[in-house]
Formats: sequence, structure tokens, C-alpha cells
Amino acid sequence: MANMKEQKGLRREAGLFQVVAYGVGNIIGAGIYVLVGAASGLAGNEIWLAFLIGAVVALFTGLSYAELAAMYPKAASEYIYIGRAYGNRMLSFLAEWVMLVTEIVAAATVSMGFALYFQSVFQAPVLLVAAALLAFLTVVAILGIKQSLRVNMVLSIVAVIGLAIVILAGSHRFGSVNYLQGAGTGITGVVGAAILVFFAYIGFDNVANLSEETKDPGRTIPKGLMVSLAITTILYVLVGIAAVSLVPWQKLSTSDAPLALAASAALGSPAFDILTAAALLTTLNTTLVLLITGSRIIYGMAREGSLPGVLGTVSKKSGAPFVASIATLLVAFAFLSLGGIGLVARITSFGSLLTFAMVNLSLIHLRRVAPHLKRPFRAPLSIGWLSVNGLIGLVSCLALLTQFDVQSVALGLMLPISGIIIYVLLNRGNVLAVDRKLHEPHERVRR
Repeated sequence: MANMKEQKGLRREAGLFQVVAYGVGNIIGAGIYVLVGAASGLAGNEIWLAFLIGAVVALFTGLSYAELAAMYPKAASEYIYIGRAYGNRMLSFLAEWVMLVTEIVAAATVSMGFALYFQSVFQAPVLLVAAALLAFLTVVAILGIKQSLRVNMVLSIVAVIGLAIVILAGSHRFGSVNYLQGAGTGITGVVGAAILVFFAYIGFDNVANLSEETKDPGRTIPKGLMVSLAITTILYVLVGIAAVSLVPWQKLSTSDAPLALAASAALGSPAFDILTAAALLTTLNTTLVLLITGSRIIYGMAREGSLPGVLGTVSKKSGAPFVASIATLLVAFAFLSLGGIGLVARITSFGSLLTFAMVNLSLIHLRRVAPHLKRPFRAPLSIGWLSVNGLIGLVSCLALLTQFDVQSVALGLMLPISGIIIYVLLNRGNVLAVDRKLHEPHERVRR
């Protein structure tokens, strides 16, 4: 254990290819394989438009993350960005806490999805399988980022192949249906579907949390983030078009395995089995990247002094934050069997959009109050100090936040409320303090 504590920081092992693979693996996950059905029930044949709306929000917010990640290449990205902008530790803590809880809740829920698939084949207890999967993947994460990224890369390729099969299966039927025919609810249905499928985009922000383990992060992270978003947006739109071209949206909306159903409509039962296997491995990959991200957030917050310092311990042998990884596992255990993926997707999207809005606002604020800061990557579209892409990202996040149902809002608001409680417990007597350390770069980083 003593040797483990001697490692001072994370190892820079990842290049551009690994970052892109990690980004694609983060974004393409259980969401696209499961939520296409529910989303088509809201948007009908216009599901492709719902994916485009989600992509717009992700793109402009992603540009904000890219600029901020290049400025501050650290783990616990949202904590750093908001802290550097406003110098308020409590605000930073709440933003990162919301992201942390959503990541871990999503990891627990997706592991349950894996277990349900697994049970259908092997008749194994769902909770036991989910817990075993979480424990196994935590071991993989503790072995080190290089090993984790190798597993992620292989499983990301499987995920992309699965989507490519659906696209190729439906390509000969492109144009066979009216892609402007909704589900009868107009733009409301499309927006509702966009909220749902936005869960399938969440993960692009996690690329920033890889900054301390990336070579030349000021250049590599922005490139990797943008390329990851471009690849997944193209795939998602084509998958949406292919799915409704192969199977009527009414039938897709009632299926538990909509993409497997769509592929089998053109290629027969073997395609159903192949897509089911791809969905199973993709779900496993999603769980892995969520656990990695959760542990990096905990590690980063501990190194910033907002969580107990022991959580920032790094293994000298593997270079991984092993204590934070174990803590992530234990919290994920507590959230097993929380609920269905639809509800969790909405709660996760709500919490993520809250944080994304704050990140966009932080970029705008830093452009105004600290124009002298070095920016290895600068997002385009500016009017003077005003970042237009940050403003569009902020407005789009706020617009989507107004469209959630009451249950999702109520449960989503529990995320920052729980963060306030934890923060107060950890910082009794110093709750509203402004952290001068967070503003240090404003004074010492110049062009």
C-alpha cells in the first residue's frame, strides 16, 4: 500500500486515437440500443430530427468543453471550469456532484440492463450478475488506463459494427417512408424524443476527464472530443433513418430490442442474435467507461480538497486512482435496481443539462473577465468577448430543461439538493467561503 501512495499523479498514456475511441465508447452505449424504440414512439419517423436536436446541444456544449479542457487539462473537469470562473467552491462542488451521481447511477442501471440480457440466456440472478459485472469492471479500471482503454477500444469497435449492420440493412430502403411524418404530437413529440435520446449523447463531456492521462491534452482533448461527436452524430442519424425504414415506428416503439428487431427485418434471425450480442457488449462497455469517469471525478475532487484526501490516492504500479475506483464501486452497489432505463435516462439528462448550462456560462464568463488566459484551443463564433457557441449551448440546454415532465424534474432536483447536504457536512463552518486558489490562473496565466 505504501508503494501505491507514492504515485503523485495519473500517467499520460492516451493519444488521439485512444481519446477518440474512449469518446465514441462513452457516447455510443446502452442508450442508442434501447432508447430508439421509446423515442420513435414520441417522434415517429422524425426520430432522425430528434437525434439532430440532441447533436446541436452536444456540439455547442462540446465546443465549450473543448476550450475549457485545453485551458485546464485536469480530472473533475466541471469542478475546475466552474471554480476557475467563479471561485466558489460550493458552486463547483454542486456541479461536479451532480455529474458524479448521474454517472454512478447510470453505471448501476446499465449494469442491470446487462444482467437482464444475461438472464435471458443463462437464467442467472439479475442482482448478482449486475454486482459481479461492476466488481469485475472495477478491477479492469484499477489495472490502469492503458488496459482499460484497450478493452474500451475493442468494445467500441463492436458497438460501431452493430450500428453499421443496422445502417447497411436499412440502406436499400432509404426513402421508402416519409421521414417528416411524426407520431401525431407535432414538435412536442420530437422535443420529447430529443430529451430521451440526449442520454445517448451524454459521455462526450467525459473526454475532458481524461485530460490528466492524455499526451498533449491542450490539443488532443479538443480534437478527440469533436471527432467523437462527429462520428456518433452521423451514426445516430443514419441509424434512426434506417430503423424506421425497416420497421414501422409503431412496432419499434413496443420493442425491448428495437435495433435487433430492425436488423432482423432485413437479414433474418441471425441478425437479431448478432445485434443482441452487440448490445450486450456495448452495455458492458458503457458500464466500464461510466465507472472510469466516476472514479476520475472523485479523484479530481479529492485532489482539489473537496472530498477526503485518501480518495486521491493513486497506485504507483498501475497509475490508476484505486481508492476512488473502489468508492465508485461501493456507491454503484447502493444504486442497483433503482429503476428502468427510461426514467434513469431522463434523470441523467436533466442533471447533465444543468451542469452543461453552468459550463457554458463559465466559458462566457471567463471570456469576459479573463481574456488574457492562454487558450490552446479557442472555440469559433465570437462577437468581441462573447462566445456565441457558448451562448447557443447555454440557451439550448435551458430550452431542453423546460421540457421535462414533473417526475423527472422532481427527481432531478434531488441531485443538487443531495450535493448541498454533502457539502455542508464536509465543510461545516466554512460553507460559503470563496476559494482564492481557484482564481490563481487568472493572475499567473498570460498570453
